[in-house]
Amino acid sequence: MNRKIVLIFTLLLLIGLWLSAAKKKPEWILNPYSRYPSEQYLCGVGMAKELNNAQNEALKNIAGFFETRVIAVTKSMESEKSSSSGYQTNSETSSSVKAIAEGTLKYTRIMETWQDPKTKTFYALAVMDKIAVQTIYRNEIDDCEEFIENCLTPNDDPLIHYAKILSAIDKLQQTQDAYTYYNALASDSGILLKPFHSLQELVELRNYAAGEIPLQIRVFGDSSGLLDASLKNVINQMGLLENDNSEYQIVATVNPEPYKSLGQQFFQPLRFNISFNYREKNLFSFVDKTEQGGSTIEEATSRGIRVLAQNIENKFRKDFYQFLFNLH
Repeated sequence: MNRKIVLIFTLLLLIGLWLSAAKKKPEWILNPYSRYPSEQYLCGVGMAKELNNAQNEALKNIAGFFETRVIAVTKSMESEKSSSSGYQTNSETSSSVKAIAEGTLKYTRIMETWQDPKTKTFYALAVMDKIAVQTIYRNEIDDCEEFIENCLTPNDDPLIHYAKILSAIDKLQQTQDAYTYYNALASDSGILLKPFHSLQELVELRNYAAGEIPLQIRVFGDSSGLLDASLKNVINQMGLLENDNSEYQIVATVNPEPYKSLGQQFFQPLRFNISFNYREKNLFSFVDKTEQGGSTIEEATSRGIRVLAQNIENKFRKDFYQFLFNLH
């Protein structure tokens, strides 16, 4: 009889402990916004058998919600871009979504964790302070707008004026994600924060400024015309125009150096110089080298020219842009 009483007492005790543990289940598991109001915070709850997995699930839940908002905002901005010539964005849904995980991890914190004593399941609460994050993006946007306004200040030097507009375009493109994320975190008012000067407007200003500095382009040492074509392609993409009577000149020269031979192969070193001049003054210089092989000197040279032409589209473009950005 005593044994039965002990067993019953033990069973009741276990039931009591189980009920007690169940009652202690944190409220945030079912209602994460009980402690973090939705007006200011974005919350996500994750559960798993391992603590780090539960934390990752919580972060993923916030990322998933944020991703949905970003996609909606991006599509809305792209729709407005297509329906209005006064506003344009270069955002793409795929690129925005790709950056969401980084942004979420950067500004989200695991605020609570709990393990169910019965099931041994871990729970985690991830929290993002929307207002704080919006403030970060808004400061970035305000800095961008101020920078662009300064870039658009008239300048007597047409080259510097053109370079400043290039910098304004670059700054707006760098800040595009800030606009997207700020709008994604905003209320559902339907009003999107947009740049004061659209990308399309800045590109039009760039093209107008480029018209004040036409370029004369001359290429020596390349009978194939590949280097001339690549150079003109880069210049035209920058909005610059060609004029044989311009005081601004880009002079490119290919100089072959003594070739080498190894077995049946010939290797032809080429040195490539590009100078950007105004009248007699050199403003910018670019030097590139390559050494390609072939069964003949002509084949090795041809391969080298193709490599140099590719480098114009990449290395020269990058260095020339950097020169222009540094002008002001």
